[in-house]
This record gives sequence, C-alpha cells and structure tokens, in this order.
Amino acid sequence: MHSIHEVMNHIEQKYRQTRLTKEELQRLRAHVNDASDETIAAGMQAHWQEDIDESGVPEEAIAAIRQRLDAQIGSPSGLRHRAWTLIQRVAVVLLPICLGALGYVIYQQQTPSDGLLTILTHQGEQVSVVFPDSTQTRMNQRSVLSYRAQTFMKQREIAFQGEGFFDVRHDSTHPFVIHTSGMRVKVVGTKFNLSSYPDSPTATLCLFEGSVWLHSDKTKEEIHLKPNQKCTLDKATGRIKVVPFSEDAAYYTAWQRHEIVFRSTPLTQVVEEIGRVYGENIRLQNINGADRFTGTLPSSNLNQCLVILSKLYDCKVRRTDRAIVLAKEADGKPSQ
Repeated sequence: MHSIHEVMNHIEQKYRQTRLTKEELQRLRAHVNDASDETIAAGMQAHWQEDIDESGVPEEAIAAIRQRLDAQIGSPSGLRHRAWTLIQRVAVVLLPICLGALGYVIYQQQTPSDGLLTILTHQGEQVSVVFPDSTQTRMNQRSVLSYRAQTFMKQREIAFQGEGFFDVRHDSTHPFVIHTSGMRVKVVGTKFNLSSYPDSPTATLCLFEGSVWLHSDKTKEEIHLKPNQKCTLDKATGRIKVVPFSEDAAYYTAWQRHEIVFRSTPLTQVVEEIGRVYGENIRLQNINGADRFTGTLPSSNLNQCLVILSKLYDCKVRRTDRAIVLAKEADGKPSQ
C-alpha cells in the first residue's frame, strides 16, 4: 500500500500535467479517510519539505492572497517575505491534496490557456470554497460549481446548481455573475442564499445584504432585489415572484448546521422536503397530509427523522423497494 506522501506526489504530478481525473481524486479521498491524523500530518510535512515547482499557481490567485496578506500582517518585510514564500508553497501543495481530504471531489478539465475548475458535493457533504478574489461560498450537498480559474479575476462568472450561501467581495467594476437553471444572478458585493437544484421546479434566492439583479432566461424579465427579500423563479414559466421575509438568516441557512427547519408546514410538504434532502421517495398512508408541522429535523440522519415523525403522528415506518411509507391502518391505528 502506498504511503500518504507517495500518493501526494503522484497526485501533484498528475495535476501539473493536467491529467488528473475524478477517479484518482476519489481514490485519494478513500486513502485519506483510511489513514490516521498523525499519518496524514507526517505525509504532508514530508511533502512540504521537498522542492516544489511554484509556477503552477495562477498569478491572479497569488495577487489576491498577497493583497490580503499585506493588509492583515503588519510585520517586517523580511518576515512577510518568508510568510509569503510559505503561502506560495502551501497553495501549490494543498490544491491537489485537500481535494480528497476535505470530503468532496474536485477535478479540472483544462486547456493550456483556460482551465475549467469544477467542484461537486455528494449526498451528505458540504464544503466551503474561497475564490481567487476572496469571495466565499458554502455549498450544500448535491451541488455543482464551476468557473474558469485562469480568467476569473477579469470576469467573475460561475455556473452553479444546488444550494449555497454566497458572501461576495465587493467589486463594482467586475460584477459577480451566477448562471443557474433558468436564471442569471448578478451582484457586485452581497450576502445571499441560493437554492437551485435541477430536479426542483423552482429556484429561490434570499438576500441578506447588498443588492442583486435577477434575469429570467425564459421571459427576459429583470428584477432588482433588496435586503430581506426572497425571490422564487418558476422554471416552467420563467416568472419571478418577489416577497419580503422577516426570518433571520439562520432560518434560511439551517442546512449549514445540518438542520431542516419547518414552521407550520403541511405534513405533505414536510415529507417531500425530507425526501429531497435525502434523495428518497417518502409517502404518507392514512395520515392527514394537511396537518401542520413546526420543528427542526436533522439533515444528516434519515432514521432519526423517521423516528421523530413516527412518534409524533403515532404511525409505523415501512420500507419498500420504491418508497419509505409512514403508515396507519384505515382505523387510525399504526400500521403493522
């Protein structure tokens, strides 16, 4: 079995030759998951101490990191230089290494002049992404994000599907544009939560700070969104509906805490949302779907969700090949 150090060397070489595949990163991920923290730390330390070619770090990314470093460190120039050299080395090393270690798969389909960087999260996974301009996003499970790494600082555009919380760095001369299913989002600096899963009939954006411009691909309608407003795009018609909201950001970003929050929600919608989160078909049998449910359920433990609902509604959980059924007998007793 290869050591962590050997795996890191192999991955970095393939990355620099633009021949790194999704399958190789998945193998790295499994390798890291099987290793102890001490083994991983030793392997990373050994890798850092080798001579590393720093030419592969994009100049735009280096400039953004250095600008932040200069602004935040008031140390003498010699210390700053040494710290900057370390950051260059870490940027080179951690890019290929942390892809598997942090619990997601990332791969690059790259031409010599313009690389497409794609980040994916699977069921039950979340990941934080920092762009070259210091914009940050937290991606929920089953999400996909891609952008052109080499040209990002000049043209801040990404493609996105899934759910994410975006904290966009202000830059009035370079708007941040998100292309998602049926809609284009344009901002210059703001914080918002965007949910746009391909299997959902709608896309929703909740704005907390700044302002957002929305463009419907189908109707060409453009909407200017202000803080504490929520917009919903109907993907079938292309229509955008805007409503105010009074809930705080924690309500709309509960998924970051691995929670699903419901407030007087019909039980039918509750089981639909649980099914969407876990990728399962969940149905009610002889239970009133109009009953209202208020509470918080976990988004990382389906069995716990089912136990809570079965106790609240005095029903049984039955699993079939096609669905999970919350059931009562016709007389209202729990189904056997």
